[in-house]
Amino acid sequence: MKFMKRSKIFASVAVAAAFALGASECAIGAEHTNEGASSAVKAYPAGTTMAKIQQRGKIIVGVKVDFPLFGLKNPVTGKLEGMDIQLAQGIAKDLTGSASNIQFVEVNSGNREVFLQQNKVDIVIATYPPNPKREKAVDFAGPYLMSPIGTMVNKGDDSIKKVSDLNGKNICVTKGSGSETYVPLNAPKAKLTVFSSMTQCMEALQQRRVDGVTTTQSILLGQMSQNPGKFKLVPTELLNTAGKKASDNDSIGLPKGDKALHDYLDSYLKKIFANGEWKKMYDSTLGSVMPGDATPPPILY
Repeated sequence: MKFMKRSKIFASVAVAAAFALGASECAIGAEHTNEGASSAVKAYPAGTTMAKIQQRGKIIVGVKVDFPLFGLKNPVTGKLEGMDIQLAQGIAKDLTGSASNIQFVEVNSGNREVFLQQNKVDIVIATYPPNPKREKAVDFAGPYLMSPIGTMVNKGDDSIKKVSDLNGKNICVTKGSGSETYVPLNAPKAKLTVFSSMTQCMEALQQRRVDGVTTTQSILLGQMSQNPGKFKLVPTELLNTAGKKASDNDSIGLPKGDKALHDYLDSYLKKIFANGEWKKMYDSTLGSVMPGDATPPPILY
């Protein structure tokens, strides 16, 4: 189970007060860091998204809350933890001077584009790789993590060892994920069970209603970290629509056509790749499950 590359993350766990959203949107409650006074920040031209965020006093970020090591609500502390959370906090600190100046809004694989298009969030950091369909609707910056696709099965199950073994099996994927496309492409006789959340896929696997869960290996490692000894990872190397090895390039989603915001996000990623902050945050999240050398990915978008 080997990663292609990794990426950034940031600061402490923090969040601002709730945001009045409709029933279809979930504003996640406030969290706070121990961070003191705000640090000096760069001013951005009037009218840019960065200036609007600074004027508002907080950034609104779409995240997942059921993905261990990326975005997960700690059941004991009630705080959000993980790679995506720390990255969002780092951007908040860079733009506003404090990692606490942030509001998290829960998203899932099926509604991320809609939330960006409707300006319900400023950006989305939620294990969010680009694909042709998504790129027609929104833009991406990054990536901040690259990982191949894998399949997780119950520990005692040896019936899936390679891609072709997915044929005839009931495989769970999340709605809107790359695996929803890649599994039928690589194993046309596989039966897909499509859920809106990874939590539902995990429950189905534990109850043996499905034979495996297919998604990014880094995400599966996160799930395994929460269920030690129960599952194992099968390195099913799926091909994408171009016939190349599929990889999820987790990136930052942003509204279509916002070039200034895109350029800011890419420059921010380059900065944290270079100054060592990314490595620290990787080590505290994914590195806790897969220790070893990790390098940030190239900026592709």
